[in-house]
Amino acid sequence: MSDHFSKVATHYFASRPHYPEALFEWLASQCPERQQAWDCGAGSGQASTALALHFDSVLASDISQAQLDLLPDNPKIITLCTTAADSQLPANSVDLICIAQALHWFDLDAFYLEAKRVLKKKGRIAAWCYGTPVIDHPQINHLFQTFYQSGVGAYWPPERKHVENGYADLPFPFTRRANPSFELKEKWQLEQLIAYVQSWSATACFIEEKGFNPVEALKDALAEHWQTEHTISWPITLLMGANAPL
Repeated sequence: MSDHFSKVATHYFASRPHYPEALFEWLASQCPERQQAWDCGAGSGQASTALALHFDSVLASDISQAQLDLLPDNPKIITLCTTAADSQLPANSVDLICIAQALHWFDLDAFYLEAKRVLKKKGRIAAWCYGTPVIDHPQINHLFQTFYQSGVGAYWPPERKHVENGYADLPFPFTRRANPSFELKEKWQLEQLIAYVQSWSATACFIEEKGFNPVEALKDALAEHWQTEHTISWPITLLMGANAPL
């Protein structure tokens, strides 16, 4: 695994969109028991906090201590700075493993061995990602997509391709289960969108190599068309699996 987010941890925590509560309600409803959840690749806990509403205990693990340090205190959540292949959880102890916007960073062979070790017989595993957002204003959306593809496009890590194709090429060695469709949706002001772009790993890599921040020019271009708030949508790709058929 590579750590792409420690250097943008504060931006990430403050500016990432919120997952819909309906997603976690549905995930919890699929679990015969709700004692232990593992949020693997938890970052600053966007999913961990929501899981704590439905499970007795949540392990939030990540390789970035800087990210974990931003996770709000919660008596149900234990944080652990470790790789995805070393949860330090007992065997057959986990009811639900969640991997939110992180599966594409993992050493999958090692992670799946660990996942199968810790999942209960009737445990569930859910991995999801969200791609490039769509903005409800055509001109703003065009400028935004151009920046994503051309402005910082060359600076995305190669693993980003798996997000772009909705995890279609990633192995998922579990009994697949059907799931509803979910999406992230926010009404944002311009400053919120800019903060989100600032949290991208590609933006950080661009700044490190070029020595200047490309987001400033994007902000100026968008400001010419921006009107108070705009609706921004991210479709979610969800892989839902069972450790064994019920």
